[in-house]
Amino acid sequence: MRQEVGNKAGASNSSVRAALRGIGRVAIWVLVGLLLVRGVVSAASTAPPQPAAPGPVAVRDEQASESFAVRFARAYLADPSAQALAPFLAEGARVGSGRPPQGGASPVAQAEVSGTEELGDGTAVLTVACELRDARTLYLAVPITRSRAGEVAALGAPSIVAAPGLAGAGSDQPQPLAGPDAGSIQALVAKFLPEYLAAGEASDLSYLVAPGAAIQPLAGALQFVSVSGVTQLGSGEGPRRSILAAVRVSDPQTGAAYPLVYRLDVVKGARWYVRAIQGASA
Repeated sequence: MRQEVGNKAGASNSSVRAALRGIGRVAIWVLVGLLLVRGVVSAASTAPPQPAAPGPVAVRDEQASESFAVRFARAYLADPSAQALAPFLAEGARVGSGRPPQGGASPVAQAEVSGTEELGDGTAVLTVACELRDARTLYLAVPITRSRAGEVAALGAPSIVAAPGLAGAGSDQPQPLAGPDAGSIQALVAKFLPEYLAAGEASDLSYLVAPGAAIQPLAGALQFVSVSGVTQLGSGEGPRRSILAAVRVSDPQTGAAYPLVYRLDVVKGARWYVRAIQGASA
């Protein structure tokens, strides 16, 4: 009897120990699982945020800017009057009034954006290549501003350039020409712009262009009429300045007259030279 009881007690103890071993293994695996989960959560919380991929908003902004620049360029070449251009202009922007082409039809066969220059603070310059119905191509540098709501407007008159390039005044406000060199700078502008419009080769401008710079002229695509104003960006009197020249040109093919604004970078050496016009320099 005692031996039977002892055998039962031993079997019971063995079962208990086996059960405890099983419970211990389960507890260890549960603990390991908890540690793994905690590690994953901790890594996720401390990992640096990944930069967001460019979204459709940026694409829409770019498309809206390009679409606006093309519409403005077409409208400008078809009718450069202040009344016709008013719906395109930003608040406070002004353009001189021009004369539309004879016959009333738009001279533009097709147009597309060929270059973009971001100036910061929501402003940019988009150069629009306009293929005219008479087989010529004019490049209009259109200064624009974008609002946070995605609206686009023109900051003023465009420039007609020989190739895509920088235009517009950026965030600086035009100021009167400063200092004793004002007359010399104005005289340089008055000499340079007619030559820029009429010359056929960059070498034709060498006397007026800074040493080492080259500017491609328009080769008679438009005719110079007059300079209506010369201002500078900022109020400095230094040997390097950015000049805004408001001019009036005419198209000998269509009879149209256009008000334009050119930005000239000028530098003083032995005398004043033009270093760049609308970024169209090499």
